[in-house]
This record gives sequence, structure tokens and C-alpha cells, in this order.
Amino acid sequence: MIRVTLTIVAAILCACSHYSTSASGRGGTSSVAVPLFDNRSLESGLQQALTDSLIQGFVTNGAVRVLDEDQARLVLRGEIVDVREEPFTYDGGSEQFQLSIFLGISCYDTEEKMTLWEEQRLRGFGIFDAQQDRQEARTLGLNAAIRMLVEDVVDRTQVGGW
Repeated sequence: MIRVTLTIVAAILCACSHYSTSASGRGGTSSVAVPLFDNRSLESGLQQALTDSLIQGFVTNGAVRVLDEDQARLVLRGEIVDVREEPFTYDGGSEQFQLSIFLGISCYDTEEKMTLWEEQRLRGFGIFDAQQDRQEARTLGLNAAIRMLVEDVVDRTQVGGW
């Protein structure tokens, strides 16, 4: 009886061992590299914060390993194209501002030698209150925009684009 139970459990484990959420059907991607992004915006240091956040996003997600570029299956390349700050709510004057970060980004598969997905102006945004300390509030808006971009990039990379 124990032998039959172990055989059934082993069969179930083998059947489920190759499950993947990859849209490409290749069994998922095991690794990604995230080289430092370029920055065409006037926001100094933003490229380092974004790159570090992307790496941390993949590590936290745990679906793929982050490796050096020469070892990874996928390579994300990108640049910060623009950062825009615009009024979001009005009541005689701007009460809130929307801060948007636009990325040009591509995901390249080094084994298949092809681009899996790319975006010319991927957008993440954050809202900040004009009544707060401007620098602190603006930093919170930038951080919210980065979080949104990280979630979007990690999701797209896992499912192969859209």
C-alpha cells in the first residue's frame, strides 16, 4: 500500500514539475540581467534608483534569478526618456501634482536571439501633495512612479510581453 501511495505521489510531482506561467510556452525564464539604465531626463540619480528597484523587484518576486549580463537568459535594456510633473487637482491653485516617468525599454532573449517585448514610452506615475514639503513630497511621487514601473516590467518579463 505504501509503495502504491509513493508511486502515485511521484507521478503527480513529475506531472506538475514543469508548470510555467511563461506566455512563450518555453517553461519559463530562469534568469534576467538588469544593466544600469540610461537617463535622458534632468532628474539626476534616477537611473540608479530605477535600476536598483528593478533588481530588487525581481529578487522579491523570486520567479527569476538576477544574474550578470553574460550569464542571464534575458537582458533588460532601457533609458529614462522623460520625467513630467503636471497639476493633478485644482482648487484655485494646484493641490496635487502627478509626476510621470517614461521609459524606453526592451527585453532581449539571449538564447533565442530575439527581442521578446519592448516599449517606447512605458509610463509609471505617482501623485504628491503640493501642501507638503516639496522635496519630500516629490520624492514620494517619484518612488510611487518607480514602484509602478517595477511591477509592470516584472510582470511583462514573466509572461513574455503582451
